[in-house]
Amino acid sequence: MAKDLPPRENALFKRIIKCYENKQYKTGLKHARQILSNTKFHEHGETLAMMGLTLNCLGRKEEAYDNVKRGLRNNLQSHVCWHVFGLLQRSDKKYEEAIKCYRNALRWDKDNLQILRDLSLLQIQTRDLDGYKMTRHQLLMLRANQRAGWIGYAISLHILGEYENALNVLATFRKTQEVNKGKPTDYEYSELLLYEANIMIEAGKYKEALTHIAHHQDSIMDVQSWLEIMGDLHYRLGHYEDSVDIYERLIHRNPENSEYIEYYIRAHQPQSLDEQIDLCEKFHNLYPKADAPLLFALKLSTGKRFQQVLDRYFQRQLRKGVTPLFNITKHLLKDKNKMAAIENTVLGYYKCLEDSKKFTPDSDDTEFPTSYLHVMIYLAQLYDYKSNLKLALHYIDRAIMHTPTYIDPYTIKSKIYKHAGNLSEAVTWMDKARTLDLADRYLNSKCAKYMLHAGMLDKAEETCSFFTREGQPAVDNLNEMQCMWFLTESANAYFNKQDWANTLKKCHEVEKHFVDIVEDQFDFHPYSMRKMTLRAYIGLLRLEDKIRGQNFYNKAAELALKTYIHLYDKPNEAINGHGDGEKDQISEKERKKMESKKRKAAAKKKQKQESVTAKTDQKNKGGTVQNENENICPPVNGEELMKTEKPLDDAIVFLDHLRNLSPNYAPTHSYAFQIYYRKHKILLMLQSIKRSLHHHPGDPNFLFYIPQFYTFVKTHPVDNVIVRELVKQELDNIVPNDNIEQWIVCQEHQYSHSLPHMFMLGCARVFLKPSLAESELNKILNFDLSNTDLKSCTFVLEHLKSGMLNPSPPDIQTFIACSREMFPQSTALSPPQDTTSHDDVIR
Repeated sequence: MAKDLPPRENALFKRIIKCYENKQYKTGLKHARQILSNTKFHEHGETLAMMGLTLNCLGRKEEAYDNVKRGLRNNLQSHVCWHVFGLLQRSDKKYEEAIKCYRNALRWDKDNLQILRDLSLLQIQTRDLDGYKMTRHQLLMLRANQRAGWIGYAISLHILGEYENALNVLATFRKTQEVNKGKPTDYEYSELLLYEANIMIEAGKYKEALTHIAHHQDSIMDVQSWLEIMGDLHYRLGHYEDSVDIYERLIHRNPENSEYIEYYIRAHQPQSLDEQIDLCEKFHNLYPKADAPLLFALKLSTGKRFQQVLDRYFQRQLRKGVTPLFNITKHLLKDKNKMAAIENTVLGYYKCLEDSKKFTPDSDDTEFPTSYLHVMIYLAQLYDYKSNLKLALHYIDRAIMHTPTYIDPYTIKSKIYKHAGNLSEAVTWMDKARTLDLADRYLNSKCAKYMLHAGMLDKAEETCSFFTREGQPAVDNLNEMQCMWFLTESANAYFNKQDWANTLKKCHEVEKHFVDIVEDQFDFHPYSMRKMTLRAYIGLLRLEDKIRGQNFYNKAAELALKTYIHLYDKPNEAINGHGDGEKDQISEKERKKMESKKRKAAAKKKQKQESVTAKTDQKNKGGTVQNENENICPPVNGEELMKTEKPLDDAIVFLDHLRNLSPNYAPTHSYAFQIYYRKHKILLMLQSIKRSLHHHPGDPNFLFYIPQFYTFVKTHPVDNVIVRELVKQELDNIVPNDNIEQWIVCQEHQYSHSLPHMFMLGCARVFLKPSLAESELNKILNFDLSNTDLKSCTFVLEHLKSGMLNPSPPDIQTFIACSREMFPQSTALSPPQDTTSHDDVIR
């Protein structure tokens, strides 16, 4: 408090604090001005600081910072001024600066509980775990009678791996809580006991955990978690009979949980495969409505036993009309024998149902027409999986003819065309499925996603607008809702159109959403300790630490890296804002027409946004104070991002997250090598190669990058002796005998039937000896494509178009023609002169 103020002004100062806590900011501002209007106190530091904090909550940031800094200059020894300055920094998400301010505040009031709490929140948010431990210990010493002090300190020890100390703290704390043990619904105490058991398990103290959890059985309200922990601990300690009893109870509670069945079988320790299947049959007999026991038996069984279980499971699912049956049993198709058995069985059902409306000739039951329908749907999906387009379309067309109003056959036909590479036809059929049920948000989203795959950006936005907020552009509303799939698919569509500005804009919007997700955990730090949701809280912290390992982020980061590398290689396109490849293929008249359309679309979009802004202003005209702590971020500007002077440095922001959190994501190390090769970082190039060989030894890109690295090492001498010896030693392990030609020959023998690998090896030969370009190109043009998939052909086509192997336009056309013989439906293999408008497909 302001101890240097007289009683009247001090009372006003207390009112300012109370108004701030009650969010009565204008009243608080009025009281602050009353104090400052007195000439004796017009430079009173703490009042100026509180006035600045209030102004910040009203959105007047510049005035807020001016007042707080002015107050701080007038009273550098005030913990209030430093605390307020830290709160301002925290509101702008400048956490490191805020921590410095809190530490300065503690210099003048080292036992201030509120400042210590605020400091601990920032420390756990920024993962300053050692600092967090010290702060929580200080809070515990100051308020040993408060539960939050004990729990916070125990958590700080747990996340640092000091399990023994954490358990001692919790055990000491529980002695003060024994009075609550007898309560029948003390969920907080129950959660504390389960959290303590989790720490023991992480510490490897299985016996102590088992004793603890068994002793406190009556106090634990979460019976499901208690049973799961008990079953796991008994199994770890070799108490298999007890583990079997526990998992049997769990299966009784939820017979659809296949993990319980798996753990039950492990604990039972059957001597043969038949015994394992018998155990599954046992649970199927006990719970005949459950699907998990039979599905697990399908996974285990082979031969005649598999056929018996297969008939029972499939007939039941097809009779019930389970459309996702193919996805449920897809893992079985990895076994060729099981795939053949499933195909023969379902084909048998199809013929019998067509002839006699029965699954088998000796069956007494006549099936409903829906069984026949779902048999055809399954066969279509099966043949799509086997890349037999003709049969897949045959069965799905029959399914549509059988029941024209059933939505699922339309969506499956769309997927069949998508897998065949015909994106336009896929959009057409998905749009037909959408129109059968216009109130279905999933179908709407799926259709929009397919439109984005096909490059129909405007049509996708129009389709999404049926389910977004009225009066707001669909793209803005989807971005506001953090709709990741729309952003990543839009970024990919813009990249394919060589619109680098919008590609980077969408990628950075995804990055911004992940930043928001990380910062949203801030409110859960005090909440979790208050509500004692400790296990979920630890799970949240660990999830947030690797949140950028999610697939959505990986896709956006990959597109951003590709774009930044392209802009580095072709800096002129950063000025023009687009690639020139597309414009070279169209006439001047068509180019002008395209530019006219773009101008009209931009004008229309601007007009729509202005009308939305006007409506919003109209609504807010009466004026209520907005959320004062809300930090409104400016929209991402793609044009500015594209015109960066250091594209590789900007790319490393995305790359670092991929390397740290997604080492198993195939493109991670490929783009890492490309960036570090351009930056001449020899050790990081070597690291990228080694990591790729460890995680993805079959990546075809590195068949080209390794010769690149080999040549780089030979042509760029390293001055540092230690680095030079290290690189030489590692390169000898990768390229034996220092003979790159022999290494290429060995790789050609290994990958002789793989088109992408042979292509990249050919590129490596040309890189080493450019005169071989024509012969290596002819090898690719004459390559046998009979065992090649569509993905491999598009991979090679993209690299040919980028100029690798120096192909001429007729050479590219030759490769396209050969590929189209194998994949006639693929639009990715369409000749360049095919300029059919995507929007015309829907019309």
